[in-house]
Amino acid sequence: MTPTSRTLLIILIVFLVLCLCLCAVAVFTGALGVLIFRSEAADPNNSPVFEFTPPFEDWREITPTLPDIDSPPLVTTPSGLPAGDGAYETLQSLQQALVPVNDPRELAQRLGGKGEIPQTVPFSGPFQVGDRKKFWVTNVDTTENFQVEAVLRYVTENAYFWIEDGVSYNQSSLRRLAETFNDQIIPTNREFFGMEWNPGVDNDPRLFVLYTRGAGKNIAGYFSSADSVHPLAHQYSNAHEMFILSADNARLEEEFTYGVLAHEFQHMIHWYRDRNEETWLNEGFSELAAFLNGYDPGGFDYIFSINPDHQLNDWPTDSSATTPYYGASFLFVNYFLERFGEEATKALVAHPDNGLDSIDSVLASLTANDPLTGQVIQADDVFVDWTLTNYLNDPRIGDGRFAYTQYRNAPTVNDTEVFTACDGRSQTRTVKQYGADYIRFNCQGSFTLEFQGNSEVGVLPVDAYSGNYAFWSNKGDESNMTLTREFDFTGVESPIQLSYRTWYDLEEDYDYLYLVASEDNGQT
Repeated sequence: MTPTSRTLLIILIVFLVLCLCLCAVAVFTGALGVLIFRSEAADPNNSPVFEFTPPFEDWREITPTLPDIDSPPLVTTPSGLPAGDGAYETLQSLQQALVPVNDPRELAQRLGGKGEIPQTVPFSGPFQVGDRKKFWVTNVDTTENFQVEAVLRYVTENAYFWIEDGVSYNQSSLRRLAETFNDQIIPTNREFFGMEWNPGVDNDPRLFVLYTRGAGKNIAGYFSSADSVHPLAHQYSNAHEMFILSADNARLEEEFTYGVLAHEFQHMIHWYRDRNEETWLNEGFSELAAFLNGYDPGGFDYIFSINPDHQLNDWPTDSSATTPYYGASFLFVNYFLERFGEEATKALVAHPDNGLDSIDSVLASLTANDPLTGQVIQADDVFVDWTLTNYLNDPRIGDGRFAYTQYRNAPTVNDTEVFTACDGRSQTRTVKQYGADYIRFNCQGSFTLEFQGNSEVGVLPVDAYSGNYAFWSNKGDESNMTLTREFDFTGVESPIQLSYRTWYDLEEDYDYLYLVASEDNGQT
């Protein structure tokens, strides 16, 4: 019992590691794009580059400055409903599962009946200003693929800039954008995130940028990994390492457009270095790329701060719902960079593991020990500290870990709920996995707080059709999951018919499910 009339903050955090989306065999590849959120015009000569130093050997000793508290702390009784044996068995299976990276060429040959497909196409350049060329463009709203003819309007050491025939543009704005991309964005991204595939599928060391119409009403630009695949493996591949900029939504003179190129270039690099990285982490790094190049992250982090109960390590298939997820992932990787330094962050970009597993692996390899506990820091620990940072954002607290010190404009989340009467009634609330609610208790007199939470959550929103188990493919991006079962029909003489019941959640036009059978142990 604690007599107090002061306010008290309780943060409810759930970080169970099971997610609720499913992908089957990802035969072809998808596009990673940026939604529209405008900013002011850029000054390409005044874009700062941030430098960070890994702090493992030099933790700051900070004496916290806190308000005077003349009463003992609130007594809490943590408890939880025990998880069943089946939940732990499922968790262990998921932790041990390996998600194989897809190879579009191999899949097209094996499942599409194609012959031998080369990895690259012959070099067709170099191109000169005034050259004309046709390109495939995808409307991300309708997934329609169509061709446009474009004219090469500017060439730098590292990139070609093509403008769709008939699209109006300002040559001076194009020149400033092209030179900034060449002189600042490309070297900054390469130094921090690594090298893209170069000379790549087209054997051309230059990147391609196409400024065109019709990519979608809410898209500013995208990188499609399909363009880095031979056209025999993907019929709509442009067979160039390239970016699409929307002439409908992104003006060449805007700082926003500069940030789009930085964002998409990170996607290109990450695709080459760690192809099947989870979307949430990949998008966070792309937002970080824009930030490191000196461009505003676009306000997505502020949208997230309004409602922080969004699952960090998830990404909606509905593109209209992704805005707060961009903000959360950007804040998380920004916090990781500030806390663990540049080399740790670079290692995370390149690590073959994905998502939270890659964070665990990188921190373990660097022996990143918590100076307070002496234990190796894990992804869940980082998540908890980051969740507190989003509310506190004060370097005077503790050893300084609960603050954004480089990102001065980081938003601060507010209370999601306030209790002013603690009358003993039970209250039920929900919070998403790896999400957070910030509940403040501002009650008069003495009270005891008891908390009970669930210890398990379903992997899928459906139960097994029969029994307690189901065959699940796992989930992933740019991945090739398989479910394989062997049957012995040597004693069966009658015709064989296969019947099965399936539940699926596939990203339309990007993920596919194939059923194949073999009578010779998988040889054919």
